[in-house]
Amino acid sequence: MVWRRMRVMGFASNSEPKYLQLREIVRSDIEDGVYAEGTCIPSENELSHVYGVTRMTVRNAIDALVVEGLLKRIQGKGVFVMGCHKSLGDDARGFRAEVSDLGLVPTVRVISKMRRPTGDLYASLFRVDPADEVYAIRRVNSVDGQPVSIERTVIPMELFPKIDEIDISVYSLYDAYRIYGHEVAYSAERLDIAYLSNRDARLLAVEPSFPVMVHDCVSYDGEGNALEHARSLRRGDLSSFTVAH
Repeated sequence: MVWRRMRVMGFASNSEPKYLQLREIVRSDIEDGVYAEGTCIPSENELSHVYGVTRMTVRNAIDALVVEGLLKRIQGKGVFVMGCHKSLGDDARGFRAEVSDLGLVPTVRVISKMRRPTGDLYASLFRVDPADEVYAIRRVNSVDGQPVSIERTVIPMELFPKIDEIDISVYSLYDAYRIYGHEVAYSAERLDIAYLSNRDARLLAVEPSFPVMVHDCVSYDGEGNALEHARSLRRGDLSSFTVAH
């Protein structure tokens, strides 16, 4: 905390506006890893107290970094570090990007998330020890408020040791992978048909006898590392697949 107070004391003797000085302090904190990509920075009140400036000064500094794209305000959640990465190409698109490109509104609701032992099956896929951990996430994806799919994704903690600290209701998993230096380069996919359990039918607002498309997908980076195994149950009346050759 001492180094922070020394920086704040420099405000008085510097002719540059305080909000610009604070902007550079926060930028440096991000570059130095004090505020990691994918995480929320302290609130305006907390920053105001730490740096000894007004909330308006803090807000102006944060707004400047939001305009740059380094930070992003999320209503009801706070301000998150976005980093300086470029968007993914058209060949690797997450749910939010695909839906947004159609002019529709995507939402993601996390049902469950947990760390657990990898086990033999995923140890082989991710090339790790069975005693290592994976991060398993189950969520409902909706378009314009209408649930369209239930997705379960398993991710190796070996490649993404702190991915459980990233708020995936704010960031797509593809964004999270990129933060860790692993962009999705290609995938192996398989389609099938199945019927829903009573619980899953309620989540998708359909009858239990309703048939759904089962989409199994393993995504890889450019070096051939398996980044995730995702299995989604998709309503066929609200979604479709296009195969390009």
